Amino acid sequence: MYKRILVTLDRSQLAEQALPHALAIAQACEASVELLSIVKLLADSNLDPKALEAETRESEDYLRGIAARLSEAGLECSINVRQGDVADEILRFCEEAECDLIVMSTHGRSGLGRWVYGSIADRVLRYAEVPVLLVRATESE
Repeated sequence: MYKRILVTLDRSQLAEQALPHALAIAQACEASVELLSIVKLLADSNLDPKALEAETRESEDYLRGIAARLSEAGLECSINVRQGDVADEILRFCEEAECDLIVMSTHGRSGLGRWVYGSIADRVLRYAEVPVLLVRATESE
């Protein structure tokens, strides 16, 4: 059913809670997995190019570790790091890589918290042209 699954990760344990779900679907469908991390660029900040490079390298190293775990489980896996607005980059990458499922975790904020902080998961869910599996992350896991 699915051939290429996009999993978004931000180097947090909460985001990693989407991995078991993506793993199960990928194994069942014999799909490949695209791991994606976005280095967030803030329009009002002057991010030092060296800091940006270091952040990108850290994200790549992190994703390599996750990819190794998925490869041990028998999955074909690629790592990808982009810079920019998180939701926009997720949607853009999904289209470019021809992914047919997005798996990501959500912190489950609602009300004022969603309004103040925005919701990446909500934007991806609204604008993605492929199915999106949202896994509600919990602090206790």
